[in-house]
Formats: sequence, C-alpha cells, structure tokens
Amino acid sequence: MEREGNTFEAVCERAATLAAGSQPSRLCIQGLKGGARSFFLRALARDARRPLLVVTRDPATAEHLFDELSWWMGESDTLGPTDRRVHLLPAYDVPPFEELSPAPEGVAQRVHALYQLLHGKAPVVVAPVEALLRKVPPRAASLHRWKYLVPGDDVDRDALAQDLIRWGYRRVELVEDRGDFALRGAIVDVFPPGYALPLRIQLDGDIVHTVTQFDPGSQRSLSEVHELLVLPMLEFDRDALFTPTVARIVEERAFALDVAREERLRLLAGLDSGTVFPGVERLLPLAYPEPLESVAHYLPENTLLCFDGPAAIEVALEASSNDTSNRAEACAAAQRFFLPAETLYLDAKQWRHEYEAFARVELEELELLVPAAGTAPVAVPCHSVRDARVERIPGRREVTFATVAAKVREWLRNGYRVAIVVHHSAQATRLQHLFENHGVHVTLASTVDEALSKAPTSDVLFVFGQLGSGFRLPECKLAVLTEAEILGTERQRRRQQRIEIGQLLRNLSELKPGDYVVHLDYGVGRYRGLKQLSINGVVNDYLLLEYAGEDRLYIPSDRIGVLQKYIGTDANPPPLDKLGSTRWTRVKQKTKESILAMARELIDIYAHREAMERKPYPPPDAYYQQFEAAFPFEETEDQLRAIEDVLADMQKPKPMDRLVCGDVGFGKTEVAMRAAFLAVMAGRQVAVLVPTTVLAQQHLHTFRQRFQGYPVRIEMLSRFHSAKENAAIIAGLAEGTVDIVIGTHRLLQKDVRFRQLGLLIIDEEHRFGVKHKEAIKQMRKLVDCLTLTATPIPRTLQMALLGIRDLSVIETPPIDRLAVRTYVTRYDEQVIREALLREKARGGQAFFVHNRVESIEIRARRLRQLVPECSFAVAHGQMSERELERVMTDFVERRFDVLVCSAIIESGLDIPTANTIIIDRADHFGLAQLYQLRGRVGRSHERAYAYLLIPGEELITREAQMRLRALQELDDLGGGFRLATTDLEIRGAGNLLGKQQSGQIAAVGFELYQQMLAEAVQELRGESIEVEVEPEMQLGISAYVPAEYVPDENQRLILYRRLSAARTRRDIDELAAELRDRYGPMPPPVDSLLRVMDLRRVLKQHSVQSVHVRDGEVALHFHPHASVDVERLIQLVRSGKGRFAIPADFQLRFRAAARDSDGLLEEIAEVLETVAGPVRERQEVAYA
Repeated sequence: MEREGNTFEAVCERAATLAAGSQPSRLCIQGLKGGARSFFLRALARDARRPLLVVTRDPATAEHLFDELSWWMGESDTLGPTDRRVHLLPAYDVPPFEELSPAPEGVAQRVHALYQLLHGKAPVVVAPVEALLRKVPPRAASLHRWKYLVPGDDVDRDALAQDLIRWGYRRVELVEDRGDFALRGAIVDVFPPGYALPLRIQLDGDIVHTVTQFDPGSQRSLSEVHELLVLPMLEFDRDALFTPTVARIVEERAFALDVAREERLRLLAGLDSGTVFPGVERLLPLAYPEPLESVAHYLPENTLLCFDGPAAIEVALEASSNDTSNRAEACAAAQRFFLPAETLYLDAKQWRHEYEAFARVELEELELLVPAAGTAPVAVPCHSVRDARVERIPGRREVTFATVAAKVREWLRNGYRVAIVVHHSAQATRLQHLFENHGVHVTLASTVDEALSKAPTSDVLFVFGQLGSGFRLPECKLAVLTEAEILGTERQRRRQQRIEIGQLLRNLSELKPGDYVVHLDYGVGRYRGLKQLSINGVVNDYLLLEYAGEDRLYIPSDRIGVLQKYIGTDANPPPLDKLGSTRWTRVKQKTKESILAMARELIDIYAHREAMERKPYPPPDAYYQQFEAAFPFEETEDQLRAIEDVLADMQKPKPMDRLVCGDVGFGKTEVAMRAAFLAVMAGRQVAVLVPTTVLAQQHLHTFRQRFQGYPVRIEMLSRFHSAKENAAIIAGLAEGTVDIVIGTHRLLQKDVRFRQLGLLIIDEEHRFGVKHKEAIKQMRKLVDCLTLTATPIPRTLQMALLGIRDLSVIETPPIDRLAVRTYVTRYDEQVIREALLREKARGGQAFFVHNRVESIEIRARRLRQLVPECSFAVAHGQMSERELERVMTDFVERRFDVLVCSAIIESGLDIPTANTIIIDRADHFGLAQLYQLRGRVGRSHERAYAYLLIPGEELITREAQMRLRALQELDDLGGGFRLATTDLEIRGAGNLLGKQQSGQIAAVGFELYQQMLAEAVQELRGESIEVEVEPEMQLGISAYVPAEYVPDENQRLILYRRLSAARTRRDIDELAAELRDRYGPMPPPVDSLLRVMDLRRVLKQHSVQSVHVRDGEVALHFHPHASVDVERLIQLVRSGKGRFAIPADFQLRFRAAARDSDGLLEEIAEVLETVAGPVRERQEVAYA
C-alpha cells in the first residue's frame, strides 16, 4: 500500500486527473475519518473541474454528505440553481410498485439534478445507490424539458402556462409553494425547483421586462434576478400519460395480472381524471415511446465517480435490487397491478455494467490490507478527534471541560489550525466562555474558506456550519472539531425550514361564505359573500350578512372593520341574533361584568405576589454554561427568550410565577430544566408536578438523561412504586438528599415535606382537579413557580394580560427535526401491513388512529389478523382514567408495537420511538386536527411517516382534498404550527382563564372577547381607553376592487380589511405599492378606493362617526369624545358666510366647493384639520 509522499494535496491531484480507460482507472483512498471525507470531496471538486457523481450507501448518508459538501463549498439554497455546483439526486421515498407518491420536493430535486448533469458546468451530484437503480426518462426527452428566461426575451404567456400545467405545476391565486404558478394580467408568478423563493415575471406585451424574487408571506417583490430557469415538477408530461392509449395498456396489463375489479377501475378512473393520483409515478415507462434509461446515460464522458464506502454500497445495491424483485413477485402473487420491474428498475448486474466505464475514486475509512481488484490503494494519515471531549471526573458525578482545553492547547502549540464548527451564535458564545475560562482565546471566522486559509495562530477559530464529525490531518496541520464531539452529545442536524404555506394558514381567520361573524352593533350573523351593488349609479362592494328570521344586512366594504370572524370554544354553531333585538346588548354587558371580575382577581393575585420577597438566586456561572452548552438541539429564539425570562425572574428578590406556553416538543421542558439546574446548584430542591403517571415517567427519563454527569439526585413518586420505595424518596426529600422530585398529585399529600423547596414546576395545571388546584395554590405562595402548558396562548391575549400575568410563549417550532413524510393513499391493507412491518423492523412503534369508538375493537381485531408479527393495544376516551393510563404507560415502555386509538392520543406525551402514524378516514378530520395527530410522531432523529387513508370507493369532498394536500405539503413543523394553533389557542385561552370565561368566549366570539378583556384591564389599572370609531361613509364615489383586477374574493376581502386597519398615510402608500407590484397598474375604482380609505383614516383619528354627501352638501357627525376645538369651529362657521352650519350637537354641515371626487375628499380632510388640528403623517402622494 502506498504511504510515502501521500500528501493530502498530492492525493487530491492524483484523483482529479484519474481518467477512464487508464491503468488504473480506480483509486481507493483509505483512512479518511468523519468529516474528512466531505473535506476531501471539496478539494477534489475544486481541483478536478469536471462532473462528479458521489454515490452513497443510503439516502440519509447522501443527505448528510450533500449538506456537508454544500457547506464546505460555501453554497446555500439561497443561491440560484445555475450558481450552485453541489446537487442532491434523492431516491424515491416510497417502496417499489406501491400506490403511494413520493414527496413532490424529492421529485423536483431529481429533475433538477438530472438537468444539471445534462447542462451544468462541472456539477457535483450526490446520490444514494437506491436513487441510481431507478430508471429515468430517456436522455433525449429531457434535453429540452426546461425554460430559460432573461429580461428582453420573447415569451408567450399562455403557452408558458400550458407548459407549466403539463410539467406538474398547479395554477393558484397566490404562489407560496414549490410547484405553484399564478397569472394576473401582465404578471406571471412561479415557484420552480432549485429556488429558495418564488419568482415574479413582469411582462411588457410579450417581452420579459423584469424577473424578481418575492416573499411568499407578504407577496412583495424583493430583489431582481438576471435569469430564470423553469424546470418541471414531474418526471413525465401530464398530457403524455393521461391518454386513452396509456389507459388501454394499463387495462390490458391489469387483466393479464388478474387484478381485482375495484383496483383496476380505480386505476382507470385516475387516468381518466387527468389529475396526479397516488402512485401514478409507477406508470412512468408508459409516458414515453422509448424505454427508460439509467442515470449513467446523463453523465458526461469525463464524469468521475466517487464511491463513499464501496463495500457498503455493494451491500445496499444487492439488498435494494433483491427488494425490488421480491416486491414484483409479491405483487404478482397477490394479483396487484405493477409494470414489469425491468421497465422501471435496473438490477444489480445491470447497474454495475452501466457505471463500469467511468473512472472511479473510492473512499474507505479503514485501511484495507487487500483492496478490490484493479484498484490502486492510497492511505492518507487522518485521525478522529474523540480525545478532545468533556470528561467525567473519576469517583464524582461531574464532568470537566479542562481535558478539551488541554488537547486544543497542545495542537495549537504544535502549529495546528484548530477550527470548531458550531451551529449558531448562542452556542458559539457558550463555548467561547468555556474556552476562555480555560485560557484559550477564540476568533470567529466569517466563512469556512477564511477559517481554512488563515495562518496558524494561538487562537481557536469558530465557524458556523454543519459537520457530522471532526477530523485531524497531521500533514495539513489541520484539526476540525464539532460541538457535538466536544460536549459528548449528538447535536441534531439543522434542517432548512421550507416556505410557510401562508395562504392556507391565513384561511383559518379569513371569511368564507357560510362563516359566522360578529358585528359589533348587531351581534352574531352569517356571512353570505361579497356582493357588488349599484345604488344611484354608484358602484361599490358590500358584505352580505344573514341574521335570524332571514333578515339581511349589507355592510359597505369600507366598514369591514366592524366585523370579526366568530371563533368559539367548541365546534357548536352559535345562535344567530335578530336585527332590532336587545339580546346582543345584554350579552355584551354580562360578558363585560364577568371579565371585570376575573381581571380584578388576577390583578389582586399579581399585586400580592409583588409584595413578597425572598433571597435572589445567583447568576449563571461557568458550570451552568457547561450545562446549557450540552443541550443537544439548537434553541429557537422564543425558547432562548423564555429561558432568559425565567432566569431573570429567579435573580429578582420576588418569587417567580411564570407561565410558559408551547406545543409538545417545542422545548418547554428544557426551559424548566435550566431553571431546575440553577435552583439545585443554589442548594434548593425542585418539585415537578404532572397530571399523569405516564408524563411523570417521561419527565424522569428526560431529567435524568439531561442531568447525567452532574451531582443531582432525581427521583419520582408514583403509585407504580412500592410503598417502601416511595417512603425512601419522601425521607430523602425531608433530609435534602433528593434534589429533584417528579410526581403526580401524590406530591401534594401532607406526608411529603421538603428540607428546602425552592422551585415548583407544574405541567398542564388545567388538567388537575379543583381540590388539587387549591393545594397547588397554597404551595405556590411559598416558592418560585414555573407553569408549563402545551396549549398555546394567542398573542392578542398575551397583550391583554400584560402586567397581570407573566407569560413566555414558545411558538416557533424546532428546526432540527426531520420532516414527517406524509402520504395520502386509499385504504389499502397491503400499504398498512408494509408501514407497520417497516416500523417494527427498525425497532419503532406506530399509532393507528380510528376515530369511531364503537368499531375500534373490530378494526384492532382486523389489524391483528393482517399483521400477526406486531402486538397491538387499544386506547380511547371512553376507557377509565386508570385503564387508559396503564395502556399509555405500557406503550411508552414499549410493551407492544402498535397503539390503535381514537383521536385523543395523550397530547403531552413525547414518544421518540413512535415514528409511524396511520390515520383512518383522514378526510373526516379538520386540518388542525390532522396536523396535531401527525405531530405525535417525528420527535427523534428517525424519519417519521404519516399515512392518511381515504376511501377508495367513494369520492371525498373538495374541501377534504384541499386539507389533505395542504398537510402533505406541510412536511415541516414550521408552516403548520400556526395552522394548528388557531383552534388550539381558543382552548388554551379557556384553560388559562377558566371554564366560566370559556362560556363568555362562546357568547361573543374570541376576537371581541379579547378586545373587551384588554379594555377591562386598562380600566382597572386606571388607564384611558381610546375610543375606536368605524365611520359610516356615503360619498357618492365608486371605490372598490374590481374582480377583473383581483379575481380571488378572499384576496379582495383581505385588501379591504388591511385598508380599513390603516393608521397612517404610509400604510396606504405601502398597500398601493404592493397592489402595483402584485397586480399591475391600478384601475380608477382602486385609485378612488385608496383615496377614500385615506380619508377614512383621517375620520377615525378625529372620531367622526359618519360623513354623508348629498347634492353637494357634506354632513359630519362627531363622537361625543371627539377632540374638536370649539373656538376654531365657531370661527369657521362665522367666516364661512353661511356656508357652514351646526344643526345639532356634534354635527357640522357645509356646502362643498369642490366639483370632482378628489377635490371633495381633500376638502373634507381640510375642514377636519381646521376644526380639530392636523393628523400626523399627512402628506400628498399620487397613487396611480
């Protein structure tokens, strides 16, 4: 084996010049450890300047290598597709021949990678061997399946739209997700593969005028781009697959296989519908007249193959090839539809033949004595850096950072550049403190290139990025470490959040025909749509409301501010009010009295606590910094803020009483554990109170794991323990030898005494009974109290409670979890069996959700017959509390494989081993409910799967289809959290404020309740309440948004609401700019609308209740609290020579001098300025 002269650079150069047909054409580089493999590939890509195909053993390794290589190369997904060299060619994440479709994102990545192999400049494509076994469209067919546009190009808008539909794009009103496109006059919005943000094409006739990226949340243009590459979203053209010829071939094949009639008709119906149905990708060979080809046909001749672990690749190759042929045989035996395996997949022998012509570099971590035949082995001296990690002090339950600092100092003395890869700035700050406390100075490098090019110094270099593990190259005098290795904890790999599906989230608070609404004056009605009416020649939009007795009320669109969408505490519809009735006034008065009483009690409790004192806790020290640095996840901003709030409270001389809200898995427990660490290190005890034994056991496991290596004794009081065990724990609490105790209401019993209790942590307080709540109330008076709840609290309610309740809210989902892969499929017992067996094979557990209690046992019995290899248990809401708890405990402790349950899966539970959920009749669930259910899996580093089963024999509603599509695309937690919380927030509000207040929320709707609560708190604290008027305007001006300009009714409603809420001229100006950006030049009615709404803003600020214009005469009616200067008003009337009059209190009439609508609006504003003073930010701006 070669060793002499094998410098790292020399090996890279030798690999870069390796040529096919030369002897040898294979080079085996041995000894590269951890991140040194991706570091070598970086150097190889830099030196070779030729296409590289990097092959890995499995999809997870491919993703990790792709992430690492992108980081080493300084590439991020914010770069455009033509600016990046590194690309991922993923495998389909569904088994061969199944009625399941892969994630659209994965298909788009495949199409993008294939394009780069055909047209890219020296691309570096990373692919698992499984991805290369599946055949792809013929090379000739892919050569022209793309569009490249630059400003100045000719483009036929309608032809482009047809291409997009053919390539699998969806036409929508708002483009927010990859694969969407929208047409609005001269504007085309599109979100193609390879871009981090969607793009807006502004046409000038048939010429591309500009191309800009835009924010999918605000829909506003951002920066201009100089080119646009549009690639397909599918590997086939829709019009090539959905044809009578393909349907005939499918039918003949189905008859030949003796496929059941139901499955055959389902397939044919899918093809006839023309829509992309689950599993359509298995018909890919029928979309092309020529046979499919291997990826090898896309590779340029000078491509260099890089095998990351050739032995493991060979094993994976055989396994994947055998799996495909076994599945084909199983389909044939079960008389299920499939196309011949050879039309869609290569076998292992064919695969080796396809790729043997290319030069190859093989990377092996180990040094092999006998390399593969025809391969030249080269060993590179490379070492792991596992000797630079925190160590446990012998004989003590403590860890020390001194060993890390000593090892790093030794490397620095020997002339090494030492680089430490950290995930984020908070972690960098912690590690910097730890190093500098041990005499090692730290410098931050802005990029990885800077870190690698810096001359060796006595400083450690920190660089932000992601690397699985570090390495040391003695010949390069380079040591690279990761925070995970230093701290001894495997930090979860950061995953880039996808774009939030903003429109679907906003829909929850948008008005749709049929929704219940609350009118501030008339009460609860039903919204029936946006109607355009012409009254005396004046055209405007009106919101039609329906009340009891079929009464109708038309609300001008400019007064949309008097309406709120009704959101109650449960699914029951509210009773409609009757126009002219006094019931609504009585309901509002009763609600106000109830709110005042509750707010008064909260204020009293808060004041009482403010008067108490205790010794403050010491600030966090180096030991605490070491504890927080060992947290194996990246904190979200909300989580860090909550931790800062808690630590700040504990360092005050007054006891803490803070509520931390956030969904399961959002990091509340870590907030509690940081507080507990501070308390225990200050010599005080901590009690963690939870509502169920299952949660207690889970907390015990979490706390013990997190506090491992620290001198802290953690115990649990439980009815599952023996009396003797519990007695020993109670004695330890009294003696002070137990630092942290976790338990249910058993902790509240009189025999439990603490030596020095300092902190009480309460999880889900609302789930305790009245008697226990009273005991908690007595206990919390004496100590610091931290309450955790998984039901979110809406921000508006937080603001209302500001100053009477200390709240911290974690509403940002964690970004370190793998997305839950979601499949929508017809009820198929083969799919169910496959899913459950796959989960069992990897040592995991599964949920099967069946939401009909009366038939749940029958379904469980059928599942036992279907999958006898798995063990099952049943849980539902009608079981006794003790029985349900026992089942859940058994599940958490992995005594069975599958939990067949109703929708009430223990909401607070975090079960990392449960990573598959199958939801029966998913079309019957609401979007938020589905999102919540799916959130019960995917809580570990394992990929989680959700199967949404829909009936095969009956059509589901269009709304259900939209919900399921939305959920499938909400793969990341990021987009979905806001979606799920809308209805959860209402429940959270009820839990926080109590049952009586839930009734008041149901009576007046949530939005009005929050408004009334905020006013009650202001009133009790002696603050002035600003009067908010919604002026009625009758100006005789046509001012509206035409449907031809903004076709979507929801978008028009949003625009009306935003205009109604405008506070300043700048708000109006920004909306005008947004309209031009999104929809093009504004037609006259929209221009008039903006001017009218600008006047409305002035009327609101001067508290004008109404303005009527008739036959040139203007009548203004002021609110009694309006700030009108009486002297100026009298002066105006006197100087007007009969033009102005005061017909009654709070009224002013005058004859308008203006002859056009713009002049009239200006004149009214000027009169108001004369009698009440100027409005801030008033300035002249042209809109059109």
